[in-house]
Amino acid sequence: MNQSTPHPDLLRRFVATPYLFMNMSSVSQLHIQSNDLDIALSLRRSRIVQRCGIRTGGLLCKVIRDFAAPVDRSEPVLFSDRELRVLHMGRGTVLIYDRERAELLGFVSRNVKAHELASLLIPPVLGL
Repeated sequence: MNQSTPHPDLLRRFVATPYLFMNMSSVSQLHIQSNDLDIALSLRRSRIVQRCGIRTGGLLCKVIRDFAAPVDRSEPVLFSDRELRVLHMGRGTVLIYDRERAELLGFVSRNVKAHELASLLIPPVLGL
């Protein structure tokens, strides 16, 4: 619950993301934000995320570990149109990639391992 308002933040819009990594070069800018250190480190080490950042000229990844999300295991389902790609897995994990803005936003349930997220779930969302 946000301290400044009595209303709950059910959409987790205002979750603090204290783990921030930035990699700026002449070719691209990569920003990784998370509330989970394992996720932030896995994304930072991911060659796929690095490659997408170079390919698009920059990439913002903001991935929130949602400890309150339901835990269930189902196959990932990918939806796509021209600009948005959405991966939905169970009731607790969703990843959204906006190609036009080069932004990846994700909410990940507690049962998804960070290395699984970086190596198996994010690549199809990024179109790799």
